[in-house]
Amino acid sequence: MAINPEKQDSSFLKPERAISPANSNCYEESNNTGTNSTSESATGIFPKINREGNQDRSMHTESSRQSPWWQTWQLWAIMLVLISGGIGYGATSLLLRLPKAQSCSKVFWPVASASIRLYCAQIAAEKNSVESLLEAIALVDILPPNHPLRPEINRNVEKWATAILEIGETKFQEGNLEAAVAIAQKIPEDVEAHNLVEAKIANWQSIWAKAEETYAEVEKQLRASNWNQALVWAVRLTNSENQYWANTKYQETIDKINIAQEESSTLDRAYNQLRQGRLDDWFEAIARAQAIRQDSYAYQEAQDLIAEGKDRLLKHIQNLIDNQNWRELLQVTHRLPSGLELQEQAVDWNILANAGSSADVGTVYGLEDAIIEAEKLPANSPYYPKAQSLIARWKLEIEDVKHLTQARQLAEGGGVERLNAAIAEASRIAPGNPRYREAQQTITDWRRQLQIIEDRPILERAKQLAFEDNISAWQRAIAEASLISSTSPLYPEAQEHVNTWKANIETVEDRPFLEQAIDLASMRNYTAAIETAQKIRPGRALYPNAQEKISTWRQEMQGREYLQQAYDLANRGTPEALAEAIRIARQVSSSTTIYDGTVEYINRWSTQILALAQAESQYSLERAIAIAEMVPSGTTSYEQAQSQIQAWQQILRPPAFNRPLRNDPVREISLENPNNQQTR
Repeated sequence: MAINPEKQDSSFLKPERAISPANSNCYEESNNTGTNSTSESATGIFPKINREGNQDRSMHTESSRQSPWWQTWQLWAIMLVLISGGIGYGATSLLLRLPKAQSCSKVFWPVASASIRLYCAQIAAEKNSVESLLEAIALVDILPPNHPLRPEINRNVEKWATAILEIGETKFQEGNLEAAVAIAQKIPEDVEAHNLVEAKIANWQSIWAKAEETYAEVEKQLRASNWNQALVWAVRLTNSENQYWANTKYQETIDKINIAQEESSTLDRAYNQLRQGRLDDWFEAIARAQAIRQDSYAYQEAQDLIAEGKDRLLKHIQNLIDNQNWRELLQVTHRLPSGLELQEQAVDWNILANAGSSADVGTVYGLEDAIIEAEKLPANSPYYPKAQSLIARWKLEIEDVKHLTQARQLAEGGGVERLNAAIAEASRIAPGNPRYREAQQTITDWRRQLQIIEDRPILERAKQLAFEDNISAWQRAIAEASLISSTSPLYPEAQEHVNTWKANIETVEDRPFLEQAIDLASMRNYTAAIETAQKIRPGRALYPNAQEKISTWRQEMQGREYLQQAYDLANRGTPEALAEAIRIARQVSSSTTIYDGTVEYINRWSTQILALAQAESQYSLERAIAIAEMVPSGTTSYEQAQSQIQAWQQILRPPAFNRPLRNDPVREISLENPNNQQTR
């Protein structure tokens, strides 16, 4: 029983409307019907044989006697019909019956029918994976091109191939170009959709290449620290037709830009710290730079900063070694960052620092410990020559320390003999020895002590001589104190006393001149007073006092001259003379004895000016105003003069609304003239 493709519903071949195992019952029923009819036809022969046997029983009996039953040709014909019918039925049922879904894996494909292949292919394609879709295509692709189901098969194959391309497109949009290409290339070449594969792959690769070029430009701008340009190129990724580049990589790029900016700001702060010149700032700057990851765009810049910081540290350490600043060297070596790869040098630095610190103690035991420590440096160390030089120096210094120690012990008594013995012991240190400068400084201190011991009695005798408080006593005291040399530690103290005694002598000698000058000045004989005070020479004790008095007396004389000139001018009685008198009188200094009288004269003259202005107002207000304006500010009449000036100005310029209308003998306004024109 064959299936007619023309009468078959096309929906039967679709996966969503495929024949289910339940529908296979109709085929089973038809097969059963065919079997029954075959059986009936088979059994229909036997009645005929029986009837023939009843009609001619004797003939049958006779023939049966003549041959065995298995040689009867009718029996073999019946058996042949039964066997051939069963085989045909089984083959037809096997070809036409659709298997259950769970039995597709058990189908024997060499003898499977086209409908079974198509059905199982549809079941496999429903999984919508690349493998299942390729499996579906492979199940039906084996059928010949002229098969009746080929149109339906081709339609499904194209749909499945398109689904494979869609899966590849999904992989491409997820950012897996290689997987997408590999999926697309799995589509069989004899499938019509295979014509789209090359174009699709080329399109993917073109989109991917453009995105990679944009991303490479972003990377370039990031390495150049051009954040704005990097952002501009990053935004272009959003125009990509690939979602992975437009979304994931774009966001990743924005994050990189933000991180790069933050790291660049961190390095900027680190560079500022590094160039401030302080050791703590160097360590902090190096730590900031070491925190920059290797995959960072600022990594190379950070490495440059670390190299610069390392170079600064090496120079600083070398400077500490040259200056023998062992304590700070020890502190620096303990703080060195591990990433600078200075561990081997740090071992040598620690040995030198420990040895130098022991030597700085200044004792024999300290120097011996320093030598032992410095000898730990290996011969291949770059600091081995330095260590050997220090060892040689410390060995010499041990002898110097012994001499200095003994000398200090001798000087502890403080007597002249012990100090001289200490100086002699310290002088045994040769000029080229390490402690020579220290020994000389110590000797200088002891010699100062000796001078103090020797000069103190001289200064005390000078003080005793000065107790009589007269010129002769002070002169003897000065002579005694002058015995102390300028190199003596007591010389400044001695000179201070000498200057005091000299000032006492000068004061006693010059006071009569000053007192006589003051007496002359009290009698207003300022010229004679000045001449007398000028007898006190510069540099004398009373010279500053005499000059102060002379300056005061000169101001007094000048003030009296100013006042006399002003008085003479004021006697003229004119406003101009009075104003000029006030100007000259104001030059009198406020420290003079005539200042108060001068102020009274100024106020009196300002009052006279105002009186003259008031008198002149009877004749001319303009002249009166001009005179009143001569009254200077600061005088008692100034405010009154200003008020008077305002009153006179008000009279000269009365308000317009206070002026009554009257016929002008020269001009009058014509009331008949509409334009109010004036006529003569």
